[in-house]
Amino acid sequence: MVNRFNRLTSKEWLPFQKSWFRYESEEKLYVENLRFFCKAEPTEEAVYYQGNHLDLVKELALGQDIQLVDKDSFTSQSLQFALLDLREDVYQLNSIDDYNSYRETVLDIAEKIYNQLIHRRFLCIFIPNIQTADRYYPYAWDLGLQLSSLFSLKDEKIACMPESIDVQDMYFQPPNQTFYALYFRKDENSGGQLVERKHNLFQSHHKDLNVRKFQNKIPSWFILKPAPRKKDEVLHPAKYPEDLVTMFVYEFTEEDANILDPMSGTGSTQVASLKAGRNAYGTELSDFFAEIAQKRCQNLVQPTQADMFLPANKQQFKLINKDARLISVGDFPLIDYLITSPPYWDMLNMKGAENQAKRLEKGLQTNYSESRDDLGNIADYESFISDLVQVYINVLDVMKSGSHLTIVVKNIKKKGRNYPFAWDLADKLMTHLDLLPEVFWCQDDINLAPYGYGNTFVSNTFHQYCLNFRKP
Repeated sequence: MVNRFNRLTSKEWLPFQKSWFRYESEEKLYVENLRFFCKAEPTEEAVYYQGNHLDLVKELALGQDIQLVDKDSFTSQSLQFALLDLREDVYQLNSIDDYNSYRETVLDIAEKIYNQLIHRRFLCIFIPNIQTADRYYPYAWDLGLQLSSLFSLKDEKIACMPESIDVQDMYFQPPNQTFYALYFRKDENSGGQLVERKHNLFQSHHKDLNVRKFQNKIPSWFILKPAPRKKDEVLHPAKYPEDLVTMFVYEFTEEDANILDPMSGTGSTQVASLKAGRNAYGTELSDFFAEIAQKRCQNLVQPTQADMFLPANKQQFKLINKDARLISVGDFPLIDYLITSPPYWDMLNMKGAENQAKRLEKGLQTNYSESRDDLGNIADYESFISDLVQVYINVLDVMKSGSHLTIVVKNIKKKGRNYPFAWDLADKLMTHLDLLPEVFWCQDDINLAPYGYGNTFVSNTFHQYCLNFRKP
């Protein structure tokens, strides 16, 4: 295939395709973006950069034979790429009012960039979310949502910082830092006009977040390579690992706490919780998977003869085969912590979805169920989000005040569109919950595929959001 996008070879193209990366230096960060999003041959189309490292970017652009234009001249120049590095500016903001004022300036610049950017070319923005003493502000999500009305939001990459930061133990603040590289494209799906996106992402309900001490042992990003799935576990098409559950259970709960997963699958949450000395509860719509989960938990509490080497577990568990939307007070004791991974919309029903062919070959199930009540079978995105949010709002009735929730999700690419599932879910849940810093489960054991090679940037999504909330 001929590469008309940037002239990189496939070996050079592939490393940039991963949706997260270890940050190494400013120079490497800039040069990789310039090389990927700019044409290799000399062109009259320029690049616009705004940030605090102009001298470095000038030097790198000169080395790549790229024409760089400044803020005084870019509005009269055709652009092949624009890069706004907002990190240092955002770190200096002292309040939400400061951010709102700064955002207006950025949106104004983005409109001017849109007018000068050539068709199907990219704007990249580097921006962090910000933790203050007792509040968390997802500035990157907000800016991404606002600019989605002007451009097409095509992708995101998570920059994983190696250094650790000092943290307090009175609120959840992971010790490593991340920032977002958001990629917007001017294309046939772009709105071409800024329309303010109303949301709840800056809303807060809390009176006091300092109700318990945190160990802060979970970093902002981590690589987790789970153990191979056992025979009964592989039956589920989208199981998440018990090692992941264990990390969060130890962070957010004490021994003998009550843990809930309203979408239990084959019982990953319950098994991990029981092994950690917690009580385990949950619901599961599929009677097939509910039975597997029940047996796995029962074998922990009362080991079968084949598993006699396992010690009996004194913890309690209860699994109910029912729709999570129907959970009611009385189903479970008061819950201390919820951790779950919901369906990623109807992606398992998409032809050609990842791993579907392999599962079909083995005669394994490729979706959660055929039930019309299954959230994973809802075709309309807004309806899916609405029903999912109602699950969590309903579950709050059985959760203690001050308890926490962790929801493992990822943003979704479907038929050429990028759906910010994690951001949209957080937005709607913040009518009832307070947002804590998200952390990223980064996957490093999956083969890269050259999506969009020679045509455009489409990353391999190898990071999952672990969204964290607190019930006021």
